[in-house]
Parts: sequence; C-alpha cells; structure tokens
Amino acid sequence: MILLLARGDLLTDLLTIGILGVIIGLYVLANFGERSRTPRLLTLIAGGGLAGIALLIGAAVCALNLLLFQTGAEDLARFRAALLFGGPVGLAGALGLLYLWPRVQQLVARVIPVRPGSPVVYLTVVLGLLLVGQQIGVPLQTQTAPLTYGDLLAQDIPFLILGFIGVGAFVRRPLPEAAQRLGLVPPAASWWWIVALVAIAAFLAVAYGIERVADVVAPAQQKQVTDVSNVLFSHFNNPAAIVFLGVLAGVVEETLFRGALVPRFGVVVSSILFAALHTQYAISFATLEVLVLGIGLGLLRIYSRSTLPCMVTHAGYDIAVGLIPFVLK
Repeated sequence: MILLLARGDLLTDLLTIGILGVIIGLYVLANFGERSRTPRLLTLIAGGGLAGIALLIGAAVCALNLLLFQTGAEDLARFRAALLFGGPVGLAGALGLLYLWPRVQQLVARVIPVRPGSPVVYLTVVLGLLLVGQQIGVPLQTQTAPLTYGDLLAQDIPFLILGFIGVGAFVRRPLPEAAQRLGLVPPAASWWWIVALVAIAAFLAVAYGIERVADVVAPAQQKQVTDVSNVLFSHFNNPAAIVFLGVLAGVVEETLFRGALVPRFGVVVSSILFAALHTQYAISFATLEVLVLGIGLGLLRIYSRSTLPCMVTHAGYDIAVGLIPFVLK
C-alpha cells in the first residue's frame, strides 16, 4: 500500500489531496501541451522549476551542513544524514534540468520507450526523479499513526484519477480509449488468469525468502519494518478490512503503475517508482520485496497485454499476506 505522507489527521489528508490535486492539474496542462505550444511551454517551465528548486535545496543543504560540520557545530552522523538527503535531491534536480536537452531525451529513448519532446513524459521524469531522490535519504519510520479509511481514500482516489488523466483522458483521449491505453481490457488469452493466480503463490514464496534473508542480514531493521507495518495497518485487523485494503491497492496501484507507466517507461523504471512511493519502508529489504513484486507485475502486464491480471495478482498477494496470520493462529 502506497503512503504519500505520514498519516494521522484530517489536515494531513487534506494536504495529500492538495498535493495530488496540483499534480493532476499539471498533467491536465501537460496533456494539452501534447497538441498546443503554450501549455507545452508552461509544463516545461513548471517541471524545470521543480527540478531547479530541488537542485537549489540539495546544494544548500549540503553546503550549510558542510559549514556546520567544519566549524564543529554538527556531528558526523547528522552531517552524513544531511548529505544523504541533500545529495540525491540535488542530483535529481540536476538530472531533471538536463532532461530538458533534446539530445538527452533522444538518448534516453534508446533505452526506454519514452517519446522525446513530450511534456507528459518530461513531467513524469521530473516527478519520478524527485520521488526517488528524496526517498534515498528518508530514514525508516520509527513512530507513525495507524492508517484510517479516510487516509486511504484521500490518496487512492486521486491516484486513480491521476492514472486516467496521465494518459490523456478527457483531453487527448475519450474515456474508453484511455481505459484501453491503461490496459483495462481482457488479457491476450484466458489462461493468463491462471498465471495471475499462480503468481500470487510465487510472490509469496519470493517475499518469504527475502524476509528470511533480512532476518539474518538486518534483523533490527526488519523488526522496525514489521513494527511500523503492524501499527500502520492496525485498524485493518479483520478479514473484511484486509480484503478491502487488498482490492483497493490492487486496482489503484496497478492502474497507475502497470497501466499508465509500464507501456511508456518500461518494467524496471516503473518498478523503481513503485518501490520509491512506498515511503514507509525507506531503503530496506521490504523495498526490495516491493521492487521484485513490481517487476513481476510489469512482466505480467507486458506479456498478457492487460492490467487486469496484474490487479488480480496484486490484490490476491496483499490479501494473502493479511489473512495468513489469521490462518496460522
């Protein structure tokens, strides 16, 4: 389950809706920019502005904390933490500005199936870089509030809207065409439904293996991840709530990541963004689990030519993870 911000109160939910609302508005502008010069320029200015701000923030954080460290006003641990935040954020901003150069866009297009010159792609590149950049320096949460139904709906409804708006619904594409672009169509063959069900068991086995490795390699970190997850989802501690949580995540996240992003950015890049948006895990073995899940779901999307089997696998996996403790009691 994606977490955009720390949860806990109405103000946070409104802030989440506000941030996602602004992003949705930028994508509306970007889609108009696919056919019109002025919206295109405005999108490039907005994306470049975000990248420039990130570059300045990253550079300022690094420079200020270097000065504090050299004068003895800051210890080594805090200095390293500041660099771990400022460095990646600044680099993400620099790369976002660099992507404005058409030659760079053409080189990237040789590796992943992006469209050079597309304002929608540019906006996604900038936001993706900033997401990954800030996630690198985010420490694992040690204290958090439980998720509520309001928290989930405050982020997941806008995310679902974002998936449709991002591919040009109501601007460049009518709704049925947007749904087809998102892969909300039957798979290439009916046996892909069986593959989707088998994949649930396969992902459970892979996740179990990663967690056992984490227990040996980083037991303290793994305990933190478990504790945070237990607190976050403590309100969803009955079978009906677990099914709701799994289905919601499966539909929303697959529409956005496998539906909208995989055809344009490929399996690996979309999976990295998928993992980065699970901010509650920071950089941990749990992030690796999410990354592997994203890659598997991306491959399922590519070969089945549909997002619907991905939804089945994702929802089934999340539901199984939630219900297994009830079965083992």
